Amino acid sequence: MRSLMLGLVVGVIGIILSLFLNNSEMIMYALLIIGFIPIIISGFLSGAYVSGDRVRGNYSDSKDFNERSGWSTKLFFFGIPCVLAAVVIIYIT
Repeated sequence: MRSLMLGLVVGVIGIILSLFLNNSEMIMYALLIIGFIPIIISGFLSGAYVSGDRVRGNYSDSKDFNERSGWSTKLFFFGIPCVLAAVVIIYIT
C-alpha cells in the first residue's frame, strides 16, 4: 500500500510541476520513464515474459516465490500512478 501511495505522490507532484512550468513535455517523459521501468522490472520478477514450464522451474522454493511476488506487486503499484499521471499531463496540455 505504501508503494501505491508513493506512486500517487510522485504522480501528483509531476502534475503540479507540469502546470507551473512551461516545459510540461519533459515532466511527462520523466513520469513515463519513472512509471514504465518499475512495471517492466515487475514483469521480470513475476515471470510474465517466460513460458509456464520456465516459471515452474524458477519458483521451486515457495519462500523465493513469495518474496519475488511481493516485490513485483510493489513495483507494479508504484509504476501505474506515474504512467496515469503522464497520461493526465498529455490531456491537460
